[in-house]
Amino acid sequence: MIINFGWLREARPVRPAFASYCYHCQKSVTWHLWRETEWVMFFGVKTIPFLWKNFLACPRCEFAFHLPWSRYSTIDSNDTQRAVGAAIEEAQLAPKNELQRKFLLAQRAEREAREKPAA
Repeated sequence: MIINFGWLREARPVRPAFASYCYHCQKSVTWHLWRETEWVMFFGVKTIPFLWKNFLACPRCEFAFHLPWSRYSTIDSNDTQRAVGAAIEEAQLAPKNELQRKFLLAQRAEREAREKPAA
């Protein structure tokens, strides 16, 4: 008997989550929740969902940030959104040196100051 067995990784958007700043594309964006599911497949048919992972993704530059289940379940809370926004900022600025960080933070402050009177 021949058994055709395999894996399939599938990512799909869930919903918009919250607005925050993205240092990769240097814009204020609405981050979107994405869920990645790994399926066990038999004979080319998705049969058993095996593993789930949640991500926040920037719709402009597609930077993805892994979101743990504890934060995913409370993402609608303002405290969680602030904490996740700070974690995203830290993850995006982590590979930068101190001079690059200061430059990006100053650039963000300048951009927000210019946009504030227009709004």
